[in-house]
Amino acid sequence: MDFTAKLKLIHANFFFVDIVGLSDTTMSTKTQIKKIETLNQLMSECHAFKSVPSESLLLLPTGDGCCLGFLQGPELPLLLAIELHEKLAVYNKAKIPSETVRVRIGLHSGNCFLVDDVLGNRNTWGPGIIYARRVMDFGDDAHILMTPTMAGDLRSLSDEYRQIIHPVHDVILKHGFTMLLYSVFGDGFGNKKHPQKGADTRSRYGEETLRLQKTTLYPSVTVDLSVIDPKKMRVQHKRTYEVANTSNEPIKNVLHGVAMDVDVEDINDLNIQVYDEKNRECKITSINVDKPDCKEFTTMFSDPITKGETGRKYTLIYEVEEPERYFENAFLIDCQQFVMSFKYPINSGIKRPELYEILQESETKTKSPIVPTIEKEGNIEMVKWEMVDLVKGKTLRIEW
Repeated sequence: MDFTAKLKLIHANFFFVDIVGLSDTTMSTKTQIKKIETLNQLMSECHAFKSVPSESLLLLPTGDGCCLGFLQGPELPLLLAIELHEKLAVYNKAKIPSETVRVRIGLHSGNCFLVDDVLGNRNTWGPGIIYARRVMDFGDDAHILMTPTMAGDLRSLSDEYRQIIHPVHDVILKHGFTMLLYSVFGDGFGNKKHPQKGADTRSRYGEETLRLQKTTLYPSVTVDLSVIDPKKMRVQHKRTYEVANTSNEPIKNVLHGVAMDVDVEDINDLNIQVYDEKNRECKITSINVDKPDCKEFTTMFSDPITKGETGRKYTLIYEVEEPERYFENAFLIDCQQFVMSFKYPINSGIKRPELYEILQESETKTKSPIVPTIEKEGNIEMVKWEMVDLVKGKTLRIEW
């Protein structure tokens, strides 16, 4: 791109990096300069940097780091971040802590403006740079953090990127704007731990339940449980909801809640999948709660569900250990038809499951009179219950 043209607004893919701990007042200026020079040298040696023509790069030094804008594809900032981490690992090896160079990185795709500085030189500024800086500011040592704009583009490109780009939790930016944060990590790069800053862990389930009761019906719900690891009692949960919209406003999103008996530190360890009746992915747009024993997140439909539509469904799949060997399904709104099945390997120490009805007020349970159907295929047995006209407030429990 010819920067001699009078461009004012351009789109770029941004890489924002700074050195962790460089503002420590006990650190000498000489040491600070050495760390900055080392970071610049290692970045300049990265293939993702060297392979890009200078006319396709924007550069904004920041003192303790820099911001790079790539005018080519969104992969380049990610590849630069990974390669820089690998080079830093080699450089830091066997050095004392005060000599190591540790960084945090923010990545974003967006717009920026070309402006002239006080000396008449061409410079850059704008929302693209600002968002890259803001997500970086949420990071701790070794974090590579990414906005949903760039994450969506990259995760749609390949399964490899989906495996290393992980949704983390919502963060609140200036003016109350909420954004889902993504973290990049894998073998030799990134930081798997969640950032300590910016987590907004306020549940929205109460208000969402009230909204559902006014706007939504479930013509049918199907819950399929499958034991995939009897030793760890790891169970795959598959819930399919048929949704009918009774309001004049389209349903664009669904809030999901998953409560667990074991601690799961990272929501990505649940192997979550959400898709609609046409097998289109329903992307996660928000993570409200990511506590060890409770996850709460929102997904978005490709096509909103409007009033009067039929046959609209979504399926939620996740995996979690169930050491207490039970599962409860509470109905927050009325359900016309409900099917629940439990599939498990025979002779694995698992007893045939039984169905109970739970009275929430007293927490008492009574055995359900519903007789299940039982099917066997090889070493696998499936027990299935079917029922109709379940009203909100009813809770069913199976034990195995």
